[in-house]
Amino acid sequence: MIDFFKRPLFSDFRFIFAVYFVLTLFASVRIVFWEGSNNYSIFYYSLEHLINNQSLYSEYPAQYSDHYHYAPTFAALFSPIFALPYSLGLFLWHFLFTGVWVYAIYKLPLTHQQKVFAYWFGVQELFTSLVNSQTNPMIAALSVFAFLSFEKKQPFWAAFFIMLGFNVKIYSLVAAGLFILYPQKIKFLASMVLWAVVLAVLPLLFATPAELYHQYELWVTQLMIKSDGDIWANTSIHRLIHLAISPTIPTAAIIGVGVAIFCTVYVRVGRYREFTYQLLMLASVLIFQVIFNPVAESPTYITAVTGVVIWWVVSPRTTLDRVLLISCFVLTILSPTDIFPPYLRKTFVLPYALKALPCVLIWFRIVWLMLLPAPPTVASRSAKLQVSSLGTSPAEN
Repeated sequence: MIDFFKRPLFSDFRFIFAVYFVLTLFASVRIVFWEGSNNYSIFYYSLEHLINNQSLYSEYPAQYSDHYHYAPTFAALFSPIFALPYSLGLFLWHFLFTGVWVYAIYKLPLTHQQKVFAYWFGVQELFTSLVNSQTNPMIAALSVFAFLSFEKKQPFWAAFFIMLGFNVKIYSLVAAGLFILYPQKIKFLASMVLWAVVLAVLPLLFATPAELYHQYELWVTQLMIKSDGDIWANTSIHRLIHLAISPTIPTAAIIGVGVAIFCTVYVRVGRYREFTYQLLMLASVLIFQVIFNPVAESPTYITAVTGVVIWWVVSPRTTLDRVLLISCFVLTILSPTDIFPPYLRKTFVLPYALKALPCVLIWFRIVWLMLLPAPPTVASRSAKLQVSSLGTSPAEN
């Protein structure tokens, strides 16, 4: 499978970007002209509700089903798109998130061939997110941008990307775990506070302070309701544990154990400067924020799959690693598609949340690799490439 991507045509970025453009165009046209998007309707009307001092978190069955679960800042951030006519904004929505994710992969300090593999391995999972008009490709990209900012000794911008992600999906805050590996920690923490305040008050462009305060109260209440929902309505480690052990295990306990395991890797202080270790931490961050999210759904897995491709770059390439990668491709990426046998999907994958299982196992594999006293032997490790700015392309060879 990996050698297939080394063929000249499939290694040509122009061809790869053309494929992504066509798939995004297909998704946009199909959704705008035929299917519509309940998710985008939830996003789109949030600006109107914010301006009119209506609760962002109430039900509006005439406009969409389900609830708005995002911070008030989300409506203000995307106001330039939500201010456009509905169909035009929906059409551009998919191109925005495809473009951000593709750019994030392009800016990673990897070799050309490693990026090629990432693009082909992730294309189906990205499409799964696109057809649901989800924000998840951007969530993955923001963690990557935070990592790149840390690498360039720019904690101010790392904090910006992390807090921006938090205001879209709160689990993006996990990316702050990267800061332990880098210098200028005080500057980073101060920048986090600054950006938290700036982004929190951004909706004041459309609401009074009293109105905005009330929206934040409603947001916190909505988050509590959503995270305390049906334990069987998620695709994450929570459901795997509830199925395998007991449905009475509290969500908070599972998350608490996950955080404790996540933090164990910090004992390897001597490895903080290793590029292999830093990439593994980025992979851990990307996967953690999906598998430990108690309301994770299938379209969120583009974030976890991004972590998987980063892990693969520095994995030892043992038989175990190859089995894990293939299982991720089959169960996580292919299982929701039409080429996967429907009987197997309905009988095994969906009831037992098997889409989550490979990513969970890979995350534990990453933690193990990070706990080793020395970096593992990597079959094809790239040298660390210098990234001077987000606008500078790393060497590709």
